[in-house]
Amino acid sequence: SARDLNSKIVAIYLPILLFVAVGYEHSIANMFTVQMGMLLGADVSIGRYILCVLLPVTFGNIIGGGGFVGGLYWYLYLTKKSKSEQNITMELPTTKEYRSVTQHDDSL
Repeated sequence: SARDLNSKIVAIYLPILLFVAVGYEHSIANMFTVQMGMLLGADVSIGRYILCVLLPVTFGNIIGGGGFVGGLYWYLYLTKKSKSEQNITMELPTTKEYRSVTQHDDSL
């Protein structure tokens, strides 16, 4: 992790720069930019914005963020078992002896 301010700025700037340079769209960022364009006179209706921009981008963000990133984390962290977990074997008791358990009465 970065400790000084310059390293933190570079660490956050580069992924955002690459995201924008590749041409990906982000639903939250579009909520500002498209509506600001509408205010400044862009020829976009609200219905066209929702159908052609907001819905596809939002579904893409859900699939990309939830599916790919979540799937990657699931694969890396949840499917791997540590060596101590792999060596543990569960054995059920083979004896048929059971002890009766008595419960105390709290209705005094």
